[in-house]
Amino acid sequence: MENDITNQQELLAKNLAYYRKASGLTQLELADKFNYSDKSVSKWERGEGFPDIFVLKSLADFYGITVDDFYQSEHKAVKVSQNKKRKQTYLKLLSIGINWLVTILTFFLLNTLLSRFAPEATFEPWLTFIYGTLTTGIILLVWEFIYHNRFLRMIAASIIIWTAALSLFLTFLVVMKLALPLLFVVAIPLEVLEIIWYLFRRNRKR
Repeated sequence: MENDITNQQELLAKNLAYYRKASGLTQLELADKFNYSDKSVSKWERGEGFPDIFVLKSLADFYGITVDDFYQSEHKAVKVSQNKKRKQTYLKLLSIGINWLVTILTFFLLNTLLSRFAPEATFEPWLTFIYGTLTTGIILLVWEFIYHNRFLRMIAASIIIWTAALSLFLTFLVVMKLALPLLFVVAIPLEVLEIIWYLFRRNRKR
């Protein structure tokens, strides 16, 4: 009886690892999706601890299998999670593509209007590409909040911090001929705080 339980636990651990890998996720990515730490996922896959039945049910639904399949030696194909991952990627790319389409159209519109009706204007249309990078970071941040990926959320926040600083710096420099390098100095502690917050959240989950 004890051997049977041990065998079932070993099979569960192996299948947890198998279905995660089959879905194309790292331990950290899976942990982020279910608000656990990557250490917890690692323990599950090593057989040093196991998720409760509610987490197992959530994992099974995510992989498109049943809880019983975690205790079977024959593996099922993972389809649902792959489709979800593709859908997430397509939605991100679509939203970023729309953002850059608007950015390019805005550039040409401003370039035409300013050169024709306000040639003395100090604003430079190419600044719209800097703003487009900033809005790209904002879009990514929104998606990573939706999909609960803390690492990519940190990357998106970093993009926002530095492109916001760059946008303000170049806008003041081009429009008002005023250089404000202090903006980048302000961005440094913001970046440090963002990294500390990411590490704090990650360690708290552990």
